Amino acid sequence: MKAILTAIFAVIGLTTAAAGQQFDAATWKSVQTYDVPTLLKQEASLINRVVAVRFHYRSAKLRHLKPSWYEASIWQHDPKAKKGYSALRVWVAKKDLAAFESITSDFNSITETTVYARVEKDPDNNLAQLRLLGRKVTLDADGNATVDW
Repeated sequence: MKAILTAIFAVIGLTTAAAGQQFDAATWKSVQTYDVPTLLKQEASLINRVVAVRFHYRSAKLRHLKPSWYEASIWQHDPKAKKGYSALRVWVAKKDLAAFESITSDFNSITETTVYARVEKDPDNNLAQLRLLGRKVTLDADGNATVDW
């Protein structure tokens, strides 16, 4: 009996983990798409909102700062910036790390990639950050969205 219950809970856990982040239709309709330089200027006013972000490449370096989270950055070429590019700080869940690493880290890339993220305030340093949710969106008949990698 104990083995059967364990198996049932394992299946439920795997199904929930594989389901991705779900949003109702009203929330999903309010999701706006930003490029990195624009979001960089506005991120403090978007705390707790879900956004889509277009960028060209990710950082090659990932920092494992918390048990289930990695810190990285996403970059976009920006001729108006001093160094020619702009970057945003992002957090990637450990379970999503392989999918994030599949995004190019080649700074010469001009291919645009879009990720979905929740803008959050980092309690450790009082700065805004993006908690990445995924790259793929699936809509149901009612307009509800599921975001996953």
